[in-house]
Amino acid sequence: MSKLKKIRDYQKLHGTVKTINWLGNNVKYRMQKLKSKPIEYDYLSISEEEKNYVIPKNKGNIFIFASVAFYDIGGGQRSAQLAKIYNKLGYQVFYIFAFDSSETKKFKMDIPCVLHKHIKNVNLEKLMAYVNEDDIAIFEAPYKLFKDYIKPLKDKKVKIVYENIDNWESHLGNQVFDPDTLKLILENADLLTATALPLIDQLNVYLNRFEIKPKKPLYLPNAVDDELFNPHKEYDKPTDLMKGTKTLLYYGTLWGNWFDWDLLINLANSNPDITINLIGDASSLDKSQMPNNIYFLGLKKQIDLPAYLAHSDFAILPFKVDAVGKYVSPLKVFEYISMYKKIIATPLPDIIGYPNLETGNTYKEWQKILNSKKKVNETNSSLFIKENNWYERCFNILEHLKVKGLKKCLNKFYDNISIIVLNHNNEKVIFHCVDTLLENRERYNYEIIVVDNQSTDGSLEKLQKTYKNNKIVKIVSNNKNGCSSGRNLGVEKATKDYIFFLDSDQWIFHKYWLDVYLDIFASTKDIGALAWGAGWFNDYGLSYRFVDNYPYRSMPPQLLARKDIGYLATCGFMMKKKLFNEVKGFDEAYDPTCYEDTDLALKVRNSGLEIYYSPYLGVGHIPHQTTKAGSNKHDELILEKGNYFVHKWKEINPDLLKYKK
Repeated sequence: MSKLKKIRDYQKLHGTVKTINWLGNNVKYRMQKLKSKPIEYDYLSISEEEKNYVIPKNKGNIFIFASVAFYDIGGGQRSAQLAKIYNKLGYQVFYIFAFDSSETKKFKMDIPCVLHKHIKNVNLEKLMAYVNEDDIAIFEAPYKLFKDYIKPLKDKKVKIVYENIDNWESHLGNQVFDPDTLKLILENADLLTATALPLIDQLNVYLNRFEIKPKKPLYLPNAVDDELFNPHKEYDKPTDLMKGTKTLLYYGTLWGNWFDWDLLINLANSNPDITINLIGDASSLDKSQMPNNIYFLGLKKQIDLPAYLAHSDFAILPFKVDAVGKYVSPLKVFEYISMYKKIIATPLPDIIGYPNLETGNTYKEWQKILNSKKKVNETNSSLFIKENNWYERCFNILEHLKVKGLKKCLNKFYDNISIIVLNHNNEKVIFHCVDTLLENRERYNYEIIVVDNQSTDGSLEKLQKTYKNNKIVKIVSNNKNGCSSGRNLGVEKATKDYIFFLDSDQWIFHKYWLDVYLDIFASTKDIGALAWGAGWFNDYGLSYRFVDNYPYRSMPPQLLARKDIGYLATCGFMMKKKLFNEVKGFDEAYDPTCYEDTDLALKVRNSGLEIYYSPYLGVGHIPHQTTKAGSNKHDELILEKGNYFVHKWKEINPDLLKYKK
């Protein structure tokens, strides 16, 4: 019996194991699928074979002790966001939760953690075997079963964080709040944070109540994944979104008694031409008496929400200002702001004054806001989100804990990198790319070279004017429109030892954006090139599979990099300038575009060095902004340049085309 048949037979019999071919046939991704149990898994081992072509994460571990599972409310809650970002920063994330989701639907989704388990199913002794000094443990609730982990973690010199995210002494914490656990966490915490200003006061009350030496809590409200909630992307209208003369949207919890149904129903009845779309679990509600213009759209994954916001006129937050409401920092508000929405909310203390947000206690006040012609201030929203995204929150925690590595000297890389970006009629995106490079260069001091490929949209002239007096940015004109010739020209003008290619439709998230890449380059002996995009070949030798088509962009959450890929893409590509020149750079026969980066990757591998792929680069990307992907002309180019590529490498080294998935 074949190995695959054995697996399938086991699945049919037990319904509990799902095998995913991450790196080969050796890696098993274990997931319970029984409806009566939470979705759990662990992914903590690497086979001897895999060690030959992967780099495990070695930055450290983050242990998140969360109140609910990652997939609760579609993966949108705070602990899930922290887990997602710490994984992107190169940490191994262990996610341990107190309660499974109570929602009627559990979404299958990528969970970027090496372990995701209910606290009752975690073996303390086994878990402690993975704990190292200076790891970080984040507790977001004083749940009694978390108590047994605090002392063992502290004994191993783990840095402990307590996040006061809700008023657990209200009915919200009936099954969560345990005073003894809270006291022990507060005594051992290296950092206290609170998501709302009243929760800062509450922490100080607790410290006094338990006679604990005063500690200064850090105010860390919720935030946004601004890569996901990106107003500059184009979104298709969701088919179930109901449109009216004004389309209103809310998503999140619907069952809590802090939800102001009277306000919403009165608003709907008084304005029958508007539509109010509600996303969330409404299974416990009696909807029979609801107005006809209130629509229940059911549960959605967080990744689906930006499209609903994009096609709505107003985003709303009808929470009562009560024992729960006045303590909340509504996560969704940051997402609303990021998508440039007009926001109507009740006057919750922590959100008053946020951009494009107006408040009212009554439906008549809300109705007045609905009829206002006040426009969204996109600049204010952008500035606000820049300081209130999840990267900022995660680094706030790391910096206050004085985590090792954040202040280290980057030695040979500092002031020794040239960033090269092409521009061809990309006025809409190129300035965001360059500006964020400038904003986040202090740690690296790189130079920026923008090569313009015969733009006709005025972007070259605007680039020259905008950065005329900027000594960091060089604007170079290519005499033809070619990705290969343009990048070769950029390298020719580069003065640094390391070159880094970015696309103009990318932007930088944070000031540590290059750290993981520099660490990999400094510690990996056989590395020739490292990139953020990669893929594999088909039987013919054409690029066929791309990492974007796989969970975690084809990087299991315990791995940092892999070299069993076929090729690299230049949307975040680093190599030595000396090596670039030795392999004679990009082949200009690929101009204007297609396969030039694939070809360069094979040149690097053919030279005797390796190509590595890692997704842990602090960049965002709006796909297909720099090409006409999907057009007939682009398809013809792919075919033409692909055939040239295959024939070329079958002559030079056909073994390099055998990397398949």
